Amino acid sequence: MAKKQELRLRKIPLEAFLDALLELYNEGLDYIDLVGTPDSVQDTIGILFSKDYMCEEMREMYDLEAIDDEEETIRKIDLSNDEDLNQLI
Repeated sequence: MAKKQELRLRKIPLEAFLDALLELYNEGLDYIDLVGTPDSVQDTIGILFSKDYMCEEMREMYDLEAIDDEEETIRKIDLSNDEDLNQLI
């Protein structure tokens, strides 16, 4: 049986991370996926989600605004990049 490998991301800005999570929660997300990339100076972490991760009410609003219901929209937010964080807020 293969041993699970731990991925450790270091020096993630906690305030930006919490702000991003709170904003996404307030927008109706119930779940997220986290992705990360280790780096020698500062690791990066991103948040992925789709409409399947939204509460029912938010999913209905998304469906009304969606141009193409066939296509899932996944937005990545890189919390180590101030420009991406400002787009979230």
